Amino acid sequence: MPHPRLSPSLIFLFSLFCPSFSLFSISFAPLVGNQLRLAVAFGAAANMTATNMIREPRLGLPTDVDALTQVIIQTMPLDPQWNYRFPPALRQKYPDDHRKYTRMLFEYFLDQSYTDWCVMVVEDSLEPGGSDTAIVSFGVWDVSFLNKRRYGPKYRAQDPVTDVENNGGSTRKDANHEHFNQFWKGQIRAYKRYFAPIGPEQMHLQVLATHPDYQRRGHATSLCNWAIERVREERLKDMSVMASPMGYGLYTKLGFETVATFPIQVPGEEEKLTLVAMMYTPSQIQEFVLSEEDDTD
Repeated sequence: MPHPRLSPSLIFLFSLFCPSFSLFSISFAPLVGNQLRLAVAFGAAANMTATNMIREPRLGLPTDVDALTQVIIQTMPLDPQWNYRFPPALRQKYPDDHRKYTRMLFEYFLDQSYTDWCVMVVEDSLEPGGSDTAIVSFGVWDVSFLNKRRYGPKYRAQDPVTDVENNGGSTRKDANHEHFNQFWKGQIRAYKRYFAPIGPEQMHLQVLATHPDYQRRGHATSLCNWAIERVREERLKDMSVMASPMGYGLYTKLGFETVATFPIQVPGEEEKLTLVAMMYTPSQIQEFVLSEEDDTD
């Protein structure tokens, strides 16, 4: 497969995230694999060896969309917040809608013109000791602080969730729309209350997922440590996340602190979802190497 072209917006993202990035990295792109090429762009090539190359995060590309969709569809049903928005009965009844709109969301996240978002992926061997690899874990971060630095505080960040809603998602059949809308309204309220006052100099972890067959191998920790390093290098004030029960344990072990617990509930219903607003501040930054038993994401 020919190497994908890096758009000017993606080059801009590289240059802001890594001072060592230069067009020198791009000029050698045809000579190396995607993983090494993108690691060079992020200044991480020096840390890559034959033994850890698979687990080193790399930048997600538009060509990864089907792999990410598969990981999400296999992983997220283990998380209560996914089942709250997309009940198992509706997912099973309308599998085409479930895949279509899940894929559409990640098409936006991976779109090179969507520079407010950064997707990092981790690959692993399909068989022990094998050479064939596949994406098994990934994270999605809101990095709109970059464009806010460039265009000023009035810059309006890109919103893939709304874009999906405007392109058919508002009538998708696999969703409980009351729950879906209440979920996003609750997240927006919580973000405005607990994180917006901090200002634009922060990252937000939107999605973190590891395929069930590849959990407890340190992949989620590797992705979080990549983001922690970005917080350190960019001198950001914090990294935030709205944690569900599935990820709460990992974030706690990585040093995130609980800011608040808040319910998601449609008025008049007994069913509710509880999320935790968590924050990782630079004063807490440190590298964690969790054992396979400790790393559950």
